[in-house]
Amino acid sequence: MNYYKYLLLIIIMSTAFSSKKSDNLLPKGVPYHTRLLWGENGLFRKIKLAPESRDKELMLRLKMLQLHQKIALGSLGAFYYQAYLGNELVKGNYEHKEMHSKLSKMVWGSYMISASLSYLAPPALIYNQKVSSMKIHKLLSYVHFLGMAAIPYLGYRISVSDDYDKALELHQNVAYTTLLTLSLSALLTFLPY
Repeated sequence: MNYYKYLLLIIIMSTAFSSKKSDNLLPKGVPYHTRLLWGENGLFRKIKLAPESRDKELMLRLKMLQLHQKIALGSLGAFYYQAYLGNELVKGNYEHKEMHSKLSKMVWGSYMISASLSYLAPPALIYNQKVSSMKIHKLLSYVHFLGMAAIPYLGYRISVSDDYDKALELHQNVAYTTLLTLSLSALLTFLPY
C-alpha cells in the first residue's frame, strides 16, 4: 500500500497546479455531487472545511478512502456474522435474536460512515471513462447502498406483516443481494485495474 502512497505523491509533486481558481484544479469528469461539495463555490469551500491546497486535498482524499476501506471491511465481516445469526433465527433458534438486532444497528451505522467517507472525499486527480474495477465497484455501491437502506425497514416489516413468510423472504433476498454486491465491491478493490 505504501507503493501507492509514494506514487500518488510523485504524481502530485510532478504536476503544476494553478492556484487562481479551485475549479481549474479539478479534473474533467468530476461527478456532479463532488463539484457541488469541492468546486470553486462548493459547500466545503464556502464553510471553510476544504484544505488550502490541492495537494492537501489529495492527501485528505487518500486518508478518507483508506479509512473507507478499513471500515467497509469491518462492516462486511460483521454483516456476514449478522446473516449467519439471521439464518439461525429462520431455523427457529431465537437465542441470538437480541444480538442480530444489535448487530444490525452496528453494521448499518458503520456502513453509512464508510459510504460517507467515500462519497464526501475530495475529487480524484484523474477521472477516466474506461471500464475499471473501481468503476464496477462504484456501480455495485448503488445496489448495496439501496439494499442497506432498505434492510432495516424490511426487518421491521417481518414483525408487523400479515404475511410473515413473504416479508421474511423479501428481507432475506434483499439482505443476500446486498451482502453479495458488498462482497464483490470489496473484492474489486484488491484488483489492480
